[in-house]
Amino acid sequence: MFRISTMSARVICVCCALAAGPVAAQSDDVGAETRYFYRSLSYGSDAAFHPVSELINGAFGVLQISSNWVPLDDIDWHQGFSITWESISHPGTTIDTYGGTAFVKDELVPARFGSTNLQYVPNYTLHLIGGGARNRAFAEWYGAHGFAAPEVWAFGTTILHGFAVEAVEHYDKDQPTVDPVADMLVFDPLGAVLFMSDGVSRFFSHTLNMSIWSGQPMYNPVVNTFENAGENYGLHFFFSPTNRVGIFSYWGMSHLFGVTVRGGQWFDWSIGVGGAVDELKEEDRANGTTALYARVKPDLGVFVHRNGSLLGSVQVSQAWTQALRVNVYPGWFKVGGMSPGMYAGIRGDDFILGLSFSVFPIGLAGSI
Repeated sequence: MFRISTMSARVICVCCALAAGPVAAQSDDVGAETRYFYRSLSYGSDAAFHPVSELINGAFGVLQISSNWVPLDDIDWHQGFSITWESISHPGTTIDTYGGTAFVKDELVPARFGSTNLQYVPNYTLHLIGGGARNRAFAEWYGAHGFAAPEVWAFGTTILHGFAVEAVEHYDKDQPTVDPVADMLVFDPLGAVLFMSDGVSRFFSHTLNMSIWSGQPMYNPVVNTFENAGENYGLHFFFSPTNRVGIFSYWGMSHLFGVTVRGGQWFDWSIGVGGAVDELKEEDRANGTTALYARVKPDLGVFVHRNGSLLGSVQVSQAWTQALRVNVYPGWFKVGGMSPGMYAGIRGDDFILGLSFSVFPIGLAGSI
């Protein structure tokens, strides 16, 4: 038997309530000329994009790491929010405890290159660039769905997203940490401001062909967790508009590099090799504090996409929680007049199957 805690149930209910918020009729014409990361497409990752699904992808993506995997019941939300708030409400004290110079070198400036001193890498890739594009996508989604002041809604969602991410990441910690200070007070707001610029968004969207390729989060009542969660990004750079083959980069829970091949009017495909985060290790610093660093295992991915929207993917790795991940997004195939999203994965000895529909931000999964 599985058990859903009161706090976990509340989180799920809040997500459902947000999903059912004031939504106007969707139109491809609403602000289409300045929409770069959400374009109201009827297929792929763009069709599956929703602020609620992104909140879940962000908060619970860290549970896809073997050292962090736990059922929702094991997450102490009160402790997580308390540590996060204490860290960012007294940033000076938090930084002084860690060490000001160490904070700058570990979190802000790429000054250390050892495998245990790369905390700044996700700060730039996931929070500055990824977070900035995601905040822009939030604003574009809210604008396309008829919300007044979409930029305000977007920034509010980004703040909520930041709290959720840090709360889950630090729910088992007993003292403030500099990680949310760097993420929430530096890189998240800087990314949001940076991507408010049409020029910046156009460069990443049109020149670098960057897209948000987040997972399709699915609730699994068998083990009381969210499967397939994670915020991922794909980038394809071509040296000229006529080149069929370009450079491919994919980052999130995995960091892959490879090639993209343009397939004409049907779809493009990409293949990449690299590493998937398997563990987050904690290292003691000389000042009595600790810092997290990632250990990765080999990962390979093949991706099919159209107009920047991810249609499907297959990834295999040696990571315990992500040995196999197969995603088919809504709008690619039709089954009986419907076009669901599908997920299959392997975690340890569990085989997981899931189903989603673009009208709902959360899918349903089961494991056997």
